[in-house]
Amino acid sequence: MVGQVLGVASNAVTINVRRMGGAFGGKETQANLFAAVAALAAKKYRCAVKIRPDHDDDMTATGKRHDFHVGYKVGFDDDGRIEAVDATFSARCGFSADLSGPVTDRALFHADNCYFYPHVRLRSRPLKTNTVSNTAFRGFGGPQGMVGGERMIEDVAYALGKDPLDIRKLNFYGGEGRNLTPYHQTVEDNIIGRIIEELETSCDYSARREEVLAFNRKSQIIKRGIADAGEVRHLLH
Repeated sequence: MVGQVLGVASNAVTINVRRMGGAFGGKETQANLFAAVAALAAKKYRCAVKIRPDHDDDMTATGKRHDFHVGYKVGFDDDGRIEAVDATFSARCGFSADLSGPVTDRALFHADNCYFYPHVRLRSRPLKTNTVSNTAFRGFGGPQGMVGGERMIEDVAYALGKDPLDIRKLNFYGGEGRNLTPYHQTVEDNIIGRIIEELETSCDYSARREEVLAFNRKSQIIKRGIADAGEVRHLLH
């Protein structure tokens, strides 16, 4: 990138970077902007240049995790078992391609999460916008894909008036002919059922849910729900 900005060969460029620590994502490409700025100044003034942006400027200029809009249609039977899914995962990518293509495509590989879709059509739609160029973050599109899948499960539950947990368990991978992902990978060593059973017991889910329902029936204004640590999974009506 610096070579392109300066109009020189890539092997003519040497950049020294401070130790940044672990992780990945934003560090993978977002340093290009600051490297190019420092390189232009170094070429103009013919001296070594170090740039350390103010944190506010850094947060304003660099990309973040892609925000997604997931449009979907889901078909299901009277029990809540999913029969077909048609979904488009649209992402606000910003003004440049960056890593948006791989991010939006990977969202599709996680769109099923742990649920079996007998018939499925999934599409990614990276959108160029006049906003900061978003980039890879931990999960690399996976969280957005899974959130879309979980939202479908909740919609099925709400439509049928059932507990979302029951709909989740009904649609897990497992059983005869229910182990093939939309990307043609066979699910093996499937332990999702055992994990959920253990969690349901250890957190006393049924009793807690009944307490929430009883409270909500009496309270006209304040409502309660059940959530995991830091992330609301679903509200119980």
